[in-house]
Amino acid sequence: MNKVLIIDNYDSFTYNLVQLVEEVTSKRPTVLRNDALEGVDLSGYSHVILSPGPGLPSEAGQLMQAIEELAKQKVVTLGVCLGQQAIAEHFGGSLANLDKVYHGVSSKMKIIKEDKLFNNIPTGFEAGRYHSWIVNKDDFPAE
Repeated sequence: MNKVLIIDNYDSFTYNLVQLVEEVTSKRPTVLRNDALEGVDLSGYSHVILSPGPGLPSEAGQLMQAIEELAKQKVVTLGVCLGQQAIAEHFGGSLANLDKVYHGVSSKMKIIKEDKLFNNIPTGFEAGRYHSWIVNKDDFPAE
């Protein structure tokens, strides 16, 4: 079963993710807003993507409760921006404001550790950045 759910944290970039998932899987993923998750059986999905969004994870509807449920059920989950920050906070990490904010900036990225997540992605690549928060590396969760 390959059924993908994208949890929309009220961000326009969510539909870029929808398009990419559809291109890769030839199936349109289910999209649910972060405040419309009550009663949703998350175990019915093989993969979940947590979208970017404004604010902090604690302000993102039922996102933190969804992460708890996804972790219990061991559903493959990927967080993008706010989604990644929420996963880190759930597992004990903390967030910090960047000293220098990156909004609409293109930067050279370098993969420093091989992982199947980066299959077929060049070691160095340009990526657009639009964020002002990071997960503290000092207490980055091991899990």
